[in-house]
Amino acid sequence: GWLGLLATFVLMNFVFIGIAFYSGPGLVTEDYYEQGRNYEDNVVKMIEARNNLRWETNLQVPREIFVDKTEVIRFNVVDSRGLPVEQADVQITAYRPSDASADFIVKLDSIGPGIYQAYIGFPLKGIWDLKLKVSEGENVLEMEHRISVQSI
Repeated sequence: GWLGLLATFVLMNFVFIGIAFYSGPGLVTEDYYEQGRNYEDNVVKMIEARNNLRWETNLQVPREIFVDKTEVIRFNVVDSRGLPVEQADVQITAYRPSDASADFIVKLDSIGPGIYQAYIGFPLKGIWDLKLKVSEGENVLEMEHRISVQSI
């Protein structure tokens, strides 16, 4: 009775330890502690910078995204005067919170005045954070968008 219960307990602990060693990493950034300490300051700075620019933006992401299926992601931006922001460097970092090795960066191409797009395929299902960065001269706009990639 008790010996069987103890053996089961010890066996299950070894199983859980094995799963912990062979599953994906829990932390994906090298400087997670520093990022956590500075998170609120960074978010406040990002919001202030966005508000100071007064750019009107629209990030268009498909409602449903599937693994290994190429999707179009489009971004529109106009400045505070209503003029398209042209000649900007626009990129998306696709960040997978559970696996840093799957992260990738995609540059969006200009397809018209203030309109940028990229074709993106996500290799793994699950939650992804899209971090958009727009640079035009000294002006920098950053925004984030979370998506869920489905299996087919």
